[in-house]
Amino acid sequence: MKFDLRTVVAPLVGLTVLVLVVQQTLGALRASGSWAPANSTPVIRPENPYGRLDRMLAQRPAPATGSFRDPFGYLVAPVVHTTRPRTSTGTPPPVEPPRPTLTSVIYEAEDPRATIRFEGRDFTVRENSLFADFTVVSIRPGEVVVQRDGQQTVLRLARKGE
Repeated sequence: MKFDLRTVVAPLVGLTVLVLVVQQTLGALRASGSWAPANSTPVIRPENPYGRLDRMLAQRPAPATGSFRDPFGYLVAPVVHTTRPRTSTGTPPPVEPPRPTLTSVIYEAEDPRATIRFEGRDFTVRENSLFADFTVVSIRPGEVVVQRDGQQTVLRLARKGE
């Protein structure tokens, strides 16, 4: 059998590295106190920093003389009865339907568009398009004409500060 140095060197290097790793680990465990022998001396715990406050709160205070307001009680508010004036006809006043708001206009001669806000939603519209129950009649720079139930309304862009 032929003895080759290359076949012996690799296992020796591996064994040497393993021994060094084990020595380093054991030294670190001893230095941290994790592997230190258990002391027979009792462990002295520091005093609780809130112990004095807990003891003070546990004592019952002497009853106070005088009247105090209950901080958790509610005061009774006076009840005010109001009556609404009635109309002579008994019919409620007419309610104006919500009106759309013009927010922007992108005016290009061949394809103008506008953004209209109505009932909390934004609609991007073109001429002759429908949104909600409106029809867009025309879009011009700064204004849009919409129609609802045969009645036309002109929406104008708000100026800055309005």
